Amino acid sequence: MSSAKDPRVRLGHILENIDGILAHTEGLTFDAILADFLLIRATERALQIISEAAKELPAELRDQEATVPWQKIISLGNFLRHEYYRINESDIQSILDVHLPALRPAVLRMMERLGE
Repeated sequence: MSSAKDPRVRLGHILENIDGILAHTEGLTFDAILADFLLIRATERALQIISEAAKELPAELRDQEATVPWQKIISLGNFLRHEYYRINESDIQSILDVHLPALRPAVLRMMERLGE
């Protein structure tokens, strides 16, 4: 079994959570997502996992996808954990609509380079 510290495992965690968020929010308006307490909390938790997994990726691997805003992704987890009361709904909407769909192909390319 692969170690949880293996970058391939971390990339798998990122991909699993991107896909989970996108699958459960597809076809919903952002207002509908916000109105569903469990869905928005699950989305926030999945974003925390993405953030933590990204933080644990080796810098040289992240550097191969230089257009991905890795530092913002990493910072998001701390923000969601420690400054949850300052969450801006439009930022979450942008993450769901723009940033996650853009991150997914980068993660797939990284996995391919690592032989996944």
